[in-house]
Amino acid sequence: MSERLPEDSLSTTDARPSVAEGIGSEVRAARVLLGISMRDLAARIGTSQPFVSNIENGRIFPSLRTLGRLAEALEVPVARLLPSTDRVERVAASKIRRARSRNEGPVRPLLTTGELRGVRIELAPGDVERRPVVHEGEEFLVLLEGVLVLLREGLAPLRMEGGDTLWLDGTVPHRFACPDDSPVPGSAFIALVGRDALEAHS
Repeated sequence: MSERLPEDSLSTTDARPSVAEGIGSEVRAARVLLGISMRDLAARIGTSQPFVSNIENGRIFPSLRTLGRLAEALEVPVARLLPSTDRVERVAASKIRRARSRNEGPVRPLLTTGELRGVRIELAPGDVERRPVVHEGEEFLVLLEGVLVLLREGLAPLRMEGGDTLWLDGTVPHRFACPDDSPVPGSAFIALVGRDALEAHS
């Protein structure tokens, strides 16, 4: 039996198998394109060949942390490993919440399904979150436009530009800032987070 990395889960629910299979197909395609074996990929992410095989065959639903490691090893953006929309479960329009107006704050809910929250966050040039936040779980960000800086205690600032993606461990104190040199109207990004993360950043 292959060893699973922390927070990876077996595909046992009704919704997850199709998503897991889609991710597995994308991982396999990227690996083949790169010209490396499953054993080579396993070595790059620090796990076993059977574990990689289980991902590629949709038997394991990888965590965002594992997706980040896979993307780095395969030299592709994390988004490249996510299945296209024609292979994943669609969310009914009735579950998508209407975005709040700009004057209601920078965090605007877009989607609520299960434990996952999808939000659009906008920061103006010079904006900085008031305090570092810590929460259980992970965050996955896609920067739509502008410039965004991730500030983490004890680590160098990480600067992102439009089109960049980011995986983040929520247990590390962090906050976001939009530098003064960001194009007007500032930075806007989509975040997929858990309930704890949304409450921490709101």
